[in-house]
Amino acid sequence: MFDSLSIRRLSLFGTLAFSCLLAFSGCDRGPAMSQVRGKVLYKDGSVPQGGLCLVRFEPAESSTAQIRKGATCDIGADGSFELFTRMPGDGVYDGEYAVTFAVKKGPMDPTSYIPQKYTMAATTPYKVTVEGDKDDYEFELEPLPGAPKG
Repeated sequence: MFDSLSIRRLSLFGTLAFSCLLAFSGCDRGPAMSQVRGKVLYKDGSVPQGGLCLVRFEPAESSTAQIRKGATCDIGADGSFELFTRMPGDGVYDGEYAVTFAVKKGPMDPTSYIPQKYTMAATTPYKVTVEGDKDDYEFELEPLPGAPKG
């Protein structure tokens, strides 16, 4: 009737089919994530410039996010940004965040071009709640004297 090789093949086929069914069955795909984009400008409308220009969403202490993980990205030459958590394009976990910034002379040079209040979650004036995609965030920073502008 069936030899042991045929039984192993059927068993392997059944295991593969079941695995595919589980992978595509629409099970819980994890906590909600949203696409977050916007612009960072100085109050005079110019773009922050430097060797290191970043925006970061840091989970707020009171965040109700299922996963408390920050998101970050570079500030583009036109001031635009698109946040990611693990890899470009994955977005931000829904929840509450403190928005911080780094605008520095370079990655190895700690000279900051913005006041310290923007660099720490406890003192930043920007707090946001992510609940779905949003592409029109706008943040205005005050440059320190001598900061390069684009």
